[in-house]
This record gives sequence, C-alpha cells and structure tokens, in this order.
Amino acid sequence: MRKTTRPDPAAEPATPSTTPAPVPPGGTGAPVRAKRARVRNRLLIGVALTSAAVLAAGAPTMIDAGHRLSGSQDLLQRADTARGALSLSRAIADERDLLVTTGARAAADDTATDTAPDTATFERTDRRLEELLPDLPPEPRALLDDLADLRAEVASGTLSPLEIHRAYSDIVRGLDALTRSVSLVDPERSGDPAAGALPDLARAVDASSATRALLIAAALDEDGRAELLAAARVTGAREAAAVRDFLDTAGPDAADGYERTVSGPEAAAAESFLAEFLLNPLDAPALLPAEPGDAADAEEGTAVVGDPAAALAARTELQRGVLSSLSAARVAGLETVRDEDLTALQLRALLLAAALLLVIGAGVHTARSLTRPLAAVRLGSRRVAADPASEEPVRYTGRNDEFAEVVAAVNALHARTVELHRRAAESAGDHGEVAAERDRLVAERDRLDGRLRELTERLAELNGAVHGTFAHHAQRILALTGEQVAILGRLEAGGTGVAGGDRGGDTDRSDDLFALHHLAARLRRHGDNLLILAGAEYPGTPGEAAPLPEVLRAAIGGIERHDLVEIEQPVPPVAVVGFAARDLGHLLAELLDNATAFSPADARVLLSARSEGEAPAGGVVLRVVDEGIGMTDERLAELNGWLARPGEPTPPGTADDPGIGMGLYTVARLASRHGLTTRLIPRPGGGVAAEVVLPAALVESLPETASVVPDRGVPIA
Repeated sequence: MRKTTRPDPAAEPATPSTTPAPVPPGGTGAPVRAKRARVRNRLLIGVALTSAAVLAAGAPTMIDAGHRLSGSQDLLQRADTARGALSLSRAIADERDLLVTTGARAAADDTATDTAPDTATFERTDRRLEELLPDLPPEPRALLDDLADLRAEVASGTLSPLEIHRAYSDIVRGLDALTRSVSLVDPERSGDPAAGALPDLARAVDASSATRALLIAAALDEDGRAELLAAARVTGAREAAAVRDFLDTAGPDAADGYERTVSGPEAAAAESFLAEFLLNPLDAPALLPAEPGDAADAEEGTAVVGDPAAALAARTELQRGVLSSLSAARVAGLETVRDEDLTALQLRALLLAAALLLVIGAGVHTARSLTRPLAAVRLGSRRVAADPASEEPVRYTGRNDEFAEVVAAVNALHARTVELHRRAAESAGDHGEVAAERDRLVAERDRLDGRLRELTERLAELNGAVHGTFAHHAQRILALTGEQVAILGRLEAGGTGVAGGDRGGDTDRSDDLFALHHLAARLRRHGDNLLILAGAEYPGTPGEAAPLPEVLRAAIGGIERHDLVEIEQPVPPVAVVGFAARDLGHLLAELLDNATAFSPADARVLLSARSEGEAPAGGVVLRVVDEGIGMTDERLAELNGWLARPGEPTPPGTADDPGIGMGLYTVARLASRHGLTTRLIPRPGGGVAAEVVLPAALVESLPETASVVPDRGVPIA
C-alpha cells in the first residue's frame, strides 16, 4: 500500500488541482477528503513501541528483585519478633521459677505469713508482654491470654509447685516454638551458621533455669520432693541434650564462643553438680543451702563455688548472654540481607532507566532529523508551487540526501518557470509556444509529484528500518545487561569463599572480572552503533596515535567470541593516527563479530596486517578471513556495491531478503568517514575474506620493535 503525506488543508492554494477529489457514491455533494497521515506520528509510535519493549524486557528482573526485598523484610520482622519472644520467655521463666520456689516454701511452712512473691517480677513480665503482644502469632498469643488466670490460680494456693512449673513451661515452650519457626525459614540467608541452632540454645537455657528452680523447691518441700527431683532430673537431661544439639549444629565459631562464655569456677561447679545430680538425684537436696540465693545474686557476682544454687544461677545467666548475642547477630545479619536486596533493586532500576533513556533519546533524535527537513521541503515546495514566477527558490540547509534532491528539483522547476515567464513576455503573440511550455511545465510538475510520492514511501521504509534496528540493539543491550547482573551475582556469592581462605575463588573471581570487563566493551560497541545510526560523532577529543597491535587487540576484545580469533604474525610496526584509531578498532570489531558468528564452533578466524607489496605506498592492508558457509557471487556483488556507496540501513533481513545488516552498515559509515576501502572477497575453500585498505595518511611509522600480538584479544577501556 502506497502512503503519501498530504498538504495541510488550511494552506491549500486556490489554483485548480489536476486530480479531482473523490465524490460520495450515489449522488452529488462536497468531496470526501481522506484523513491525513503524518510521518511524525508514525515515528513517535515506533519510539513508543521500542520503549515498551525495553520496559517489558526489564520488568521480570524488577519483579524478582522486589519479591526478594519483600521476603527479606518479612524475615527480618519475624526475626525481630522472635528476639522479643526470647526476652519475654526469659521474664516468664523467671516468674515461673520464683512462683515454684515460693510455692514450695509455702508448702513446707504452713504457718508462714509472708509467702507472696515480689511484684517487680510480674511488672517486668507485663511490660515485655505489652510491647510484644501485638506482633505475636495467634498460637502463642492464646497461651499468654491465660497468663492472668494462671496467676490468680497460683495466688489461690490450689496448684502445687510441680503444677505451677508445668503450666508456665507450656507458655515458655510456645514462645520458643516461635523462635524455631523463624529459624527454619531460610536460615542461611543471613550468613550466620548459628541461626538454625538458636532454638536448641533457647531450650537449653529454659531447662537450665527450670532445673535450678525445681532443685530449690525439692530442698524446701519434703512432701513433694520425689516428684520435684524427678522433674528436675528430666529438665537436667533435657538441658544436656539441648546443649549437645546446639554445639553440633551451631558451627565452630558459635560453639567456641559458647565454650568461652559459659566457663569459670561457677560454671564448672554447676556442671559438676548437675553431673552428680543426674547420677544420684536423691543427694541433691542435701547439697543445696537452706536459703539459696536468687538469680540477682548470681548476676552481681556473689555466687561461690560452694553454693550449688548460686552456681546454677550464674551458669544460666551466662547461657542467656550467649543466647542474646546470637539472637542479636541473627537480626543484624538479616538487616544486612535486607539492605543488599534493596541495593540490588535500586541497581536494576537504574540499569533499566538508563537503557530506556538511551532508546528514547536515540529514537527522538532520529525522528527529529527526519521530520524537520521533510517539513522544510513540504512548506517550501507548496510556496513555490502556489506562485512559481514571483516566489523565491526554496532554501535548504540540511544534509545532502534525498530531501536535498527534491529541493534541487523544485528549484530547477522554479528557474525554468521564471525563464518561461520571461520568454512569454518577450513573445506574447506566440501562443503556441507558450502552450507547449505550459504543457512541459505540467509534465514536469507531474514528474515531481511522482518523485515526492516515491520519497514519501522511501521515508516510510526508513522509518520501519530505524524502529527495527533500535529494537534489535535494545534487546542486545538488555541481554548483555542481564549477563552483567548474573556475573555480579556470582561475584557476590563467591566473595565469602575467597575471604574464608579458598584460594581457588581468586581464579573464579578473576574470570568473572574479565567477563564483566568484556561485557562492558561489547556494550560500549553497541552504544557506538546507536550513535552512528543517529548520525552523531563520538564524544571526547582525539588521543595520541595508537600502535596497530593495540588497535587489533582492542578490536578482538570488543566481540563475544574473541577466543576464535588468531592474529597472523608479525604485525607491521606502524601506528594509527589518534582521530582514526578508535573508528578502525570499531570497524574491525564489526567484521570479526560477523566472521565468528558465521563460523563453526571449532573453526578459527584469522586477522592479518600487511604493508609490503599488497598495500599502496605507505599504507596497510588488513584482512579478516573466516571458514564459514560463504556467500553467493550475487550477494557479494550486492554487498560490495553497497559498501562502496554507503546509504541508509535496510530493514531487518528475512528468508527472501537478508538485508544489509547493522554490522556492515557501521563498517560502511566508518570507512566512509576516514576514506578507507572495504570489500568482501570469496575464498576457494569456503568462507569470506574481508579486506580493509588503510591509506598512508592514517598511519605513522614506529621503531622496529617486537610487534607480536597475543592471539587472544582482551577488552581495552
């Protein structure tokens, strides 16, 4: 379907048109004017579609990063709640132990009048309960709701010390279950190997405190001594098993920290007493003092080795200190994980925004470079066509392209019209000649109208080519960005192994850094392609002359399959002038990229440079030879003709029409910029040789030094 840009109806000239407007079928009436199609709208739609493609390609990685951040934030909140639950569990355990010993003292002395426990313990428990209760899950909250009823029942004296112990222990176990549930949810993300062993240590601390309280109660209550000693033996065995489980699963660092902290004379005395108690439980009451000290005395350091109750209390406080420090380390580790996930999300958002801005900027720049000259041609042609004799020629200051050809044709028609008017004034009587000239002018106008329609169709084709090229490069940039993010992830994951002494991780890290640097070089090359497509120059100023070996190494480092390229030795001892060195490296990188892409996996691509015999005087001939499938003679002739006359990029290739390709388009533009000669030569054994002739004006001689280049290229910043 052919599309043309129709003139603005408001600015239509009053002269009659040679083409009648369509009339509605079935009768007379005003002509039906077709809807005007604007080139600018089609260009903007292409930019919008390309931007939508970039956003759609980057959306999955943004969603994944958001999910990881949400998960780490939820895990941190649950770990903080579990930390508060440990503090509340300690307060409830202290309240339990106090009520057990108080109940035992009341049972031993029925005549005692002052057996009510200190209310400070209850107040401390209530404060922590009030702080933590809104964040607790339903199961432990239901147990804590019955705490007031349990206190009232204990105050009424209807519960024995053992029953008080069991009722409070159920609440403590419910809170410890919350700690276990949080520790089982991804215990390794925080980087703390002791995170999964926290429930075992919490169980050991609770059993240690309960054992002491039951032993003191057994020493005070002779009637219930047997049951209390049996319960104390069970809690003592439970503590020993929990400590073993903790030391087995916590890791060497946490285990050593526990051994260093839970040490000293009091801890040793408590361990000795517990070992003897588990062997001879009936002798324990005799070893306890009649009025044992409480946990506060142990915290103040007044416990002595001869007081088993004080030694047990001191050991319990040491265990609680280890539990608190490990719990705090767990929360700090999860905060670090949350911060890392937030940083990863921000980095991905920045990469996506940069890619989107690059695509939008290049697309808008290209659209403006097409619509501005088109508007100038359209308005100038309309003005001249309205009154060719009296109007000035069309002034056009754009590039030398198809628009300039249209302007030249319009101005030629304008000049001929002026000449015809002059001749008509000189020979007013010769009506036949005037009529003939008028007919020729009409024919010329019709020819120009046809040319304008052809240019409009060509502009529409270029529009599709620009859109396809930008979409293609946007997808490649996003694919390279995804590889770069994956390498960054491996570097983060491998950081712990290297720090821990794994010397093999240094090689992996070096390989990842090489791959990351190589990806950056390829990304820069694709960005340069977009600049060339937009008609822009490289930013910055030309540097010094670069030796030819460095230019070859930079070209190899800018492609994906650089390991397939070999350089024929030796390389001529010459340097490329600064303003052409980067362009020459870019040109060779595009040729090498095409050669490696169409070569078998085990084939090699040869890069050679010669200056004697094969090159013009003082120049250099560069060749890229591959062993690929090759091309037909017709295809080679078409590509060589296009390389000799670089023009606009063609649409992406299909099975019937392969197109020119962005790589050869870049090669042609760079060669044209510096006066290089580029051609493709078939090889008898298969494959294609690409030859680039570097003129003498672009090279400088160097001293006769070693010019051997490594066979394998590395990316150069």
